[in-house]
Amino acid sequence: MTVEDVVIVGAGPAGLAAALQLKRHGITPRVFESEGVGGLVWNANLVENYPGFPDGVSGPDLARLLAAHAESGGVRITPEKVVCLIWDGDLFRVTTPAGEYRSRTAVVASGTKPKVLRDLDIPGALRKKVFYEIKTLLHAEETCIAVVGAGDAAFDYALNLGKRNTVTILNRGEEIQCLPLLRERASACPRIAYRSNTAISRLTAAAEGGMTVYCASPKDAFTIYADYLVCAIGRDPQTGFLSDSILNRSPDLEQRGILHFIGDVKNGNFRQTAIAVGDGVLSGMRVYRVLKGGQGAV
Repeated sequence: MTVEDVVIVGAGPAGLAAALQLKRHGITPRVFESEGVGGLVWNANLVENYPGFPDGVSGPDLARLLAAHAESGGVRITPEKVVCLIWDGDLFRVTTPAGEYRSRTAVVASGTKPKVLRDLDIPGALRKKVFYEIKTLLHAEETCIAVVGAGDAAFDYALNLGKRNTVTILNRGEEIQCLPLLRERASACPRIAYRSNTAISRLTAAAEGGMTVYCASPKDAFTIYADYLVCAIGRDPQTGFLSDSILNRSPDLEQRGILHFIGDVKNGNFRQTAIAVGDGVLSGMRVYRVLKGGQGAV
């Protein structure tokens, strides 16, 4: 079995930046990505803090640019889902539904997964109308969409979807946790409504083809119609594929410079494209030094 120099799990901004940096050093990593290049950037309404775009750039446009850069840079994408990453004492082993790969070093750029609604019974017929990301909803026009959440993602999703749809943001609490700029833009958009202290108690199928959303607040109970429900209530690191051999030894493997966690998978609430790209470039430089016999730390 061929042994890779580097495997990268994830082809979002962090993973692609790492791959492109390694290519500059003459190293071709194997990048695993099963859901399409670009990661969560596809969901973003407008990326405004990424240098080089003075007017900002839409998330889908930036994702397409990242994919084009990867292709022109010769980045090799393996469209397989990583189900397990193991350290066997000598090499990393990557298992996918299609087979197994081995590598001297590994970069985990797997991003995050959404927190799901656990206190709401969603009827089976409506489950295909409940979303936790919006990249597959960007085609929607003249529909009614309910967004659950009060953070940056919820308001950014609302702004993106509110260009061609009617959107209602449902905040289960009182506090708005998003950037003031996003709140101002949502307030100025005639297609976006906002309700605080509003919890969803029940969903039922509606005759129109969507759903009836039963809402409750301290003052009253009411219903709204929605074609789709989007939940933006937080995200957790995507680490379910990591074996105990990785989790238990990660400090040592990272210290040696043969294992790197980069981007959203390690950055908590600091999920920014520019931060992820910087992580990726730095990890690429560090991996190169290790493979060439130098020290892992920079």
